[in-house]
Amino acid sequence: MNKKYVLIGVEGNHDQAFIAKILCKLFKFSEFTGEESKLDSFWRKFIPTYPKGENLYKRMDMPTILYNENFSIALYVGEGTKLIEKLKLKLSNIDYENDLFAFAVIADADKKTPDQVAEEYYHGLKEDLPKFPNKVNSTGNFIEGSPKLGIYILPDNIQQGVLENLICDCGDLVYPEYMQRAREYIDKFSEENRKQKDLKWKPFDREKL
Repeated sequence: MNKKYVLIGVEGNHDQAFIAKILCKLFKFSEFTGEESKLDSFWRKFIPTYPKGENLYKRMDMPTILYNENFSIALYVGEGTKLIEKLKLKLSNIDYENDLFAFAVIADADKKTPDQVAEEYYHGLKEDLPKFPNKVNSTGNFIEGSPKLGIYILPDNIQQGVLENLICDCGDLVYPEYMQRAREYIDKFSEENRKQKDLKWKPFDREKL
C-alpha cells in the first residue's frame, strides 16, 4: 500500500513536540529516529545543507517525521513569523497537488483573533494554494481537495493565546497540585518586577513559565 504524505507547518519547537506526542500517543504513530538511510525518500528534499556559511549554532530545520502503515507526516518548524516564507520554499520543491495527501498549518493566535491569523496564512499561501482556508471555526477548518487543506489556531480556534494555554489546561486536569504551586510562585513576581529590563515579560510569558 502506498503511503499518504502529509506536511504540517508549525511555528515553534514546542508546538512540534506537542503535536508529535499527541499523534504518537493517540494515533499510534512512530517517530523517525534520524538515521538517514532509513528516511522515506519523499522527505529527502527536506534534509538541510548545513551550515550554509551561516551561524554554526543555528538550528537545523529538519522536520520531525512520523509514520504508520498508511501515513507519513512531516512536522516542519518555521520559527514563528518565518513559517509562511519557509513553507512556500518547501512547497516549491514538491509536486504537492499530486504527491501530498494533505497540508496544514497549526499556529498560535497570540494577541490576535484566530480568524485574523488564518487570514494572514491565507494571503501568504494563496499563490500556491488558492483554496487555503481564510478563517476557522470551533474545530479548525478543513477543505477537501488535492491536497486536503487545513488550519488550526491554538489554543482552541476561539480565544487569543498560545500553545501553553492549552498545556496549562492539561496540567490542571492531571497535576492540579503542582499547577497551583507553580502559579503561587509566578504570582510572587509583581507587575513592577515583570517590567524590569532583565525580565521584561512578553504577552503569555506567564503561561510559558
